[in-house]
Amino acid sequence: MRPARLRAVLFDWDGTLADTADISYRVYVELFASFGIEYGIADFERTYSPDWYRTFEAMGLPRDSWSEADARWLEMYSRQRSELIPGTAVALSRLQQRGLLQGLVTSGTRSRIERDLDRLDVRGFFEVLVCGGDTPNRKPHPEPLLLALERLGVLPEAAAYVGDSPEDIVMARAAAVFSIGVPGGFPNRAALGKAGPDLLAASLEAAIGALLA
Repeated sequence: MRPARLRAVLFDWDGTLADTADISYRVYVELFASFGIEYGIADFERTYSPDWYRTFEAMGLPRDSWSEADARWLEMYSRQRSELIPGTAVALSRLQQRGLLQGLVTSGTRSRIERDLDRLDVRGFFEVLVCGGDTPNRKPHPEPLLLALERLGVLPEAAAYVGDSPEDIVMARAAAVFSIGVPGGFPNRAALGKAGPDLLAASLEAAIGALLA
């Protein structure tokens, strides 16, 4: 059951609002090749996680190389141009027109996320932005989402969180926030359904429609 008095809707970024799955795969291929590690689509499907350190570990990248890998990944990603998932701007506009607060809670690095928000001209929709590294704990720990709600001045029972990964659903549930799963382009669609979101929507448009109904 959706929040009776909805005040805020918060979102994941990659795969939920931004179409970055194919870009992420290509960057991973280039990144691991730079360390002499072969990486293919089967590896992407087997190791993908919003916490990319799990991917590094699963692919056998030595821990003392992770910091360098972070820097290389960001540089490689900066040469790509992500786009919004179709319908995103309209969905965000509908929520704004209804007077609902909006926020982003993402595992992505702040410099990358802010650059994409500005380039895609959607930063103005969000009153709060919590990125990877802003809290000691990352998704699926509830801390990032709870921090965003604290900054908005909104109680968990008056908020909804929309994401495309099981980690998003686990985080929202742990924070006592209404969870909405929207399957995206990353290889975790089956796991998303198994995570048991309060609502599993076919698209972002369907998710927003259900919230505003």
